[in-house]
Amino acid sequence: MLRRFNRNKSPCEIDLRKEFDELVFGINGCKAHNHLVLLRKPKKDSNGKLIKCKCVSTLTDEADSEKDCRYCLGEKYLWKEEFKRCYSTLLGADGGKANRTKRIQPGEIRTDYKIFYFRYDEKISYRDKIIELSLDIEGKLLVPYKRETIYRPETIQEYRADNGRVEYLAIYCREESSIRENF
Repeated sequence: MLRRFNRNKSPCEIDLRKEFDELVFGINGCKAHNHLVLLRKPKKDSNGKLIKCKCVSTLTDEADSEKDCRYCLGEKYLWKEEFKRCYSTLLGADGGKANRTKRIQPGEIRTDYKIFYFRYDEKISYRDKIIELSLDIEGKLLVPYKRETIYRPETIQEYRADNGRVEYLAIYCREESSIRENF
């Protein structure tokens, strides 16, 4: 239940953090509007450097096993993943929902853009990945877990209210695996 104004008094400042929590997490009896994602963050050593996976070639400095490495999934560095709840909406490849695929040879290219909304206190960087997992028809995670789509942050926007306080985060992302075969 969103409250815009106190009808008995003059208009007041909306507490967007509280409204966000009520809407997204279902606090105070509201229906929750969220889903689980994995937030993948790179592991760092005590000096703050990214930790390379053991599959990285010393000769080429590349992950030599593509997506077959069970530790880094071909991303070169080790990661830690944790479940987070957020709200998201699809933008499509050209900023709209209609023009999501383009014909090029030898197939189609599809790069989806999505906005993920997180709480104001979530720590997200441009090196992180947001991973959507396969869900059943009721929105529950399928077990065993299956990574469905990997998104990379393109823009991390802190939305602030009139007094400058960060109220929530909008993470504008591009789908990581954007070229698909046309079946």
